[in-house]
Amino acid sequence: MNTVELTRLLHNLIRLGTIAEVDHDAARVRVQSGELLTDWLPWFERRAGTTRDWDPPTKGEQVMVFSPGGDPRAGIVLTGIFSDAHSAPADSGDIWRRIMPDGAVLEYDHKASHLQAKLPGSASVNAEGAIAIESGADINITAAGNVAIKGARIDLN
Repeated sequence: MNTVELTRLLHNLIRLGTIAEVDHDAARVRVQSGELLTDWLPWFERRAGTTRDWDPPTKGEQVMVFSPGGDPRAGIVLTGIFSDAHSAPADSGDIWRRIMPDGAVLEYDHKASHLQAKLPGSASVNAEGAIAIESGADINITAAGNVAIKGARIDLN
């Protein structure tokens, strides 16, 4: 193997790039890294066994491509690298925060032991079994519209 080929393979082992295209049906992405536009590659997800996550990358997201043997056709894409275009959504080690494109925010502050959800739309909880809401303090329910409580029997104490 000549030096030029060896250098090319080494450069392709790990490449920084951005998501150029996403194929949700196939769970594959194409990455633009300099002049290179990769073929369709899988991305890392937190879980992909009997417990599975689905959080596909978005166009323009900064990623890292790991290519075994230096062959980008065999690459795997690591997502989750902050960039100027997509900066970190928090600046505290006490907060877990997820921001959605429509403005929804899910946040847990483990220092304050506080869970918060800000939703621009609606929310629902569906369960085959019972749902319990318990609080060691007050529970407040406020609605701009009607509040409906339906059940076979309603007990108020």
